[in-house]
Amino acid sequence: MTSVDDGGQPTGAADQAAARRLILEVARGELSEHGFDGVSIRSIARRAGVDPRLVRYYYGTKQELLLRAVQVDRDPRELAAQILAGSRRTLGRRTAGALLEHWDNPRTAIPYRARLSASLTNDEAVGLLRDDFVAVFFGTLARAVSPDRAELRAALAAAHVIGLALCRYLVEDPVLRAADPDELIRQIGRAVQHCLTGDLTSTTEPAPTAEPARAAEPAPAPQPAEATT
Repeated sequence: MTSVDDGGQPTGAADQAAARRLILEVARGELSEHGFDGVSIRSIARRAGVDPRLVRYYYGTKQELLLRAVQVDRDPRELAAQILAGSRRTLGRRTAGALLEHWDNPRTAIPYRARLSASLTNDEAVGLLRDDFVAVFFGTLARAVSPDRAELRAALAAAHVIGLALCRYLVEDPVLRAADPDELIRQIGRAVQHCLTGDLTSTTEPAPTAEPARAAEPAPAPQPAEATT
């Protein structure tokens, strides 16, 4: 374990920068696997091989540590600007591709998955997801390309992507886990494209399927006339 003094602070022999990084990485892994309520300072310290006092010294309470763990390094505006640099016709596909690349890449996946997991049970984490992902990232895309109702379109597009992320990474649906990423990019990209740029005013519904014609029932046989007396 990393040595600490009686106040829980690292001694001179401790590599403070490395210890901070290790604790944060472990916290993200624990959060992704067990959710906000399934993580504790002690479980993080145990997995990191450090004294729990060191975790508190660097990050404070469990709430403060886990909210730091769900922060992502990339500015959502920067990613949105990168996507908007291409053709509007393929914006949905580029959006899905960029997000899947982040979520599937081991170097960048853990903070995103940690935030997604924490957002299921923690109000502050869900606020971060709503603000950064829905309002800022998708909001930036919608304000640039959508013909109307940018806020609604941003929320609809985000719903498709968040649904995929939940089922693929947290629920671990076997079909989506095994699906070819290019196929997911095509399908989710098509949905995102429609939400951001398609016609949302159409009320046309598919025509109901006609029921097969029923055979005419045979006419009842004539009854014999009653005999007269």
